[in-house]
Amino acid sequence: MFKSKTIQSKLFLSYSLLIIVVILVFATSFYVYISKILENKASESLYQVSSHITAEFDSQLQLMNSTSEKLLFSKPLNRLFFSDMFQLNKSTIDQQRQFNEILYSIIGLNKEFSQINMFRSSGEFASIGDNSVFSIISPEQIAKIQWVHTAFMKNGKKLISLHKQDAWNLKTPTVISLSRAFSPSWGENETSILEIQQDYHVFSNMIKSALVKPDSQTRQEITVYVFNKNGELIYPMETTQTAQLYWESVLTHANTSNFIIKNANTQSEDMISYTYSDFSEWTVIASESKNLLLKPVTAFRNVILVFGLIAILITLLISYIVSQTLTTPIKKIHRSIRSLSLTTLSPKLSTPIESHSHLNELEQLNYSFQDMRLRLQESLDEAISSRSHELEARMFALQAQMNPHFLYNTITNVSVMAEESGQQSIVDVCESLSVMLRYISSEHAAPVKLSEELEHTNSYLNLMKLRYEDDIIVHMDVSDSLLDLDVPKLMLQPIVENCMKYGIHIDPPWIITIIGRQVPGGWELTIRDNGKGFNADEIVHLQEQFAKTDPLVRIPNLKINGMGLLNIYARLTLLFGDALIFTLSNHPEGGAVVTICIKH
Repeated sequence: MFKSKTIQSKLFLSYSLLIIVVILVFATSFYVYISKILENKASESLYQVSSHITAEFDSQLQLMNSTSEKLLFSKPLNRLFFSDMFQLNKSTIDQQRQFNEILYSIIGLNKEFSQINMFRSSGEFASIGDNSVFSIISPEQIAKIQWVHTAFMKNGKKLISLHKQDAWNLKTPTVISLSRAFSPSWGENETSILEIQQDYHVFSNMIKSALVKPDSQTRQEITVYVFNKNGELIYPMETTQTAQLYWESVLTHANTSNFIIKNANTQSEDMISYTYSDFSEWTVIASESKNLLLKPVTAFRNVILVFGLIAILITLLISYIVSQTLTTPIKKIHRSIRSLSLTTLSPKLSTPIESHSHLNELEQLNYSFQDMRLRLQESLDEAISSRSHELEARMFALQAQMNPHFLYNTITNVSVMAEESGQQSIVDVCESLSVMLRYISSEHAAPVKLSEELEHTNSYLNLMKLRYEDDIIVHMDVSDSLLDLDVPKLMLQPIVENCMKYGIHIDPPWIITIIGRQVPGGWELTIRDNGKGFNADEIVHLQEQFAKTDPLVRIPNLKINGMGLLNIYARLTLLFGDALIFTLSNHPEGGAVVTICIKH
């Protein structure tokens, strides 16, 4: 009994699963592939059988039909048939002999048919063949025969039918009959019938011959049924539920000559192929059991599965032996690990493990365990040292938090003093500076709303206006739909600060324009001044730096009053990724242009 989550169970399950998958894939693929080939060949064979039988039937029936036409077009034979040769006297005997001679001269002496019957509706009856008779039958007896009435209804066209009983008391066997009504002369009503009979076994032998294999001379597992256009069974003689099921299936599958049905009588799948003859209006159905056809393939598949089961049992034995060589040294290492503590952490204080596994992997595991214990000891010492440094760093951070607090209080005191002395401009400077300082020194580094970034930029511009007054003109046109966008903190103000630094080297007024708008698929923010603009080489150099910048590795240090363009580009890239388009250019009318475009 295997325990779960052990090497032994893992080996066994892995090998077994691999063997099962390989066997199942092979057996299934082989079975499906061979089955498909056998089914296609069987369908072709069934169709050839049905077509061959249909051709044989048509050949025989066409011979009977052509013979009937020859007899009816023989004027001497027709004249004698409508003479008084049925009267018993010396002259009629000569007429009957002449009738036989003419008939045999037409059909030959090899007797290709079992019986040829010619009779009038008035009762005159002539039969040539196995039994030769010239007699007169009661018209009422003829009128009772159903197929005679049908032949007259055909108006001279052929009628092919199966006769299981002898209507003329000639003790003839079951026959296939081709009948045709005719008249004494052209244009008159048909009052007589010519019937050519062929023994039923002639047709049944055609079917048996078609079912014999040329190589083994044994019958295949193929069943043949023959139906007329009315669904009446011609072959075999006995009607069965399977025969009726096949006929109904043929009517259902009128558009295809090959199909498979579920035989409810035998609980098997049967392959069916059929051929219809326009001449005889018969349907020949050939069927074969799919289960019997695939029986050898199924047996081979079962053999493969049995071999697979044996392979799994062998795998169980092999995995047990292999796992034994692995589990013993691993258990020793496991016991050593469980006994590990701070007091026994140093390899010097414990007994080394003797694995004796003779497996390189386990020996390496043993050495690695010993090395791990040494490194754990070193790591423990480092952790204790790091902890002490961390406490010192926390104390330093708490102390550093007091610096902004002192700066805020100092700015507040300056603001109060300026207000008391009536220096409102200094009060405004202190308020704007205090707002900017709180925004810059906030602890969180998460993105902020664009509205907050614009407010911070306005605070900076207010300070600049207090200094330069009307020499600075600011045009800010940012769509309200952009105000709730998330952007990196300190994204806009450093760029505006850059405009102030490099854009005031011309005569005032100094114009700074900030435009934000929606663009197809995203939004765009443009910052422009009216200064001298970027140097062309500088733009090329910055674009190259942008291409090389990987914000996940390193941010280059190109300063603009303490905040580099590459720093801004890196933080935008971290937030927006490939959706960012960051460009530097000069405006045709003068001045530098920085464009931040986000397209999703």
